Amino acid sequence: MRLAKQIAPEDKKTPRRMSLRGYLFGFLALCFILGSGIIIIQWPTIKTGFLHQIAEAGFKLETVTINGRNHTTHQELNDALKLQNGAPILSINLTEKRLQIEQLGWVESAYLERLLPNTLRLTIIERTPIALLQTNEGHQLIDDTGAIIAGAAPEAFSHLPVVSGKDAARQANHLIEILKTEPELYAEIWAIQHISKRRWNVHMKNGITIKLPENEPGFAWSRLARFEHRNQIIQRDLAVIDMRLQDQILIEPNLPIRGKGQET
Repeated sequence: MRLAKQIAPEDKKTPRRMSLRGYLFGFLALCFILGSGIIIIQWPTIKTGFLHQIAEAGFKLETVTINGRNHTTHQELNDALKLQNGAPILSINLTEKRLQIEQLGWVESAYLERLLPNTLRLTIIERTPIALLQTNEGHQLIDDTGAIIAGAAPEAFSHLPVVSGKDAARQANHLIEILKTEPELYAEIWAIQHISKRRWNVHMKNGITIKLPENEPGFAWSRLARFEHRNQIIQRDLAVIDMRLQDQILIEPNLPIRGKGQET
């Protein structure tokens, strides 16, 4: 006798119960989210308290060392830094303080670093004064880029040459470096004048004007130095020494001039 095959009823899908591990994971995730929210909301207070605890452990400002200061005063640096002795050293914003220092007239760039546990080291690079720029407001001290050094006292740098002429400030450093190659002549310079934005006149302390060429002024200046060494003409009663021609030196005696046109 054949037995009929019994067909089992189809299994019904029933919801799976979450395991204990799942409940635990969900609880921890919820705690993490809530804890993170509380920390974010309370972070300023937490951070302040943490920094004060660190300061109590010895990480507080006691010393500021300064390197590179020559013309910038201690008072200017103190006013720019606005630091309090005993402040948590880790709370000091070094970038902000550095930018404040670089706003000072004499400071070209600054570097500020922590030396834990209690010291800040400030290193500044000051601008290099090269000349006094003649302006409508009087003489202004300029650096090697032609920028006016704010707050500098021009009268303290009367030994530097006076620069004048359109676009003279930006171009002056290149010429001054050329003039310095002949120290004996450079010591006798009073002023340099940019002529028509093309070339320079050099005015000596005794009143002589030296006209340099537009091209290769350094070669002309060296040629004048050699000529001066042989003939000692700088101390003579002359008005102009014209170096604009490559193979000649034109000399004008110091005589009254009735008329004078525009110089080029």
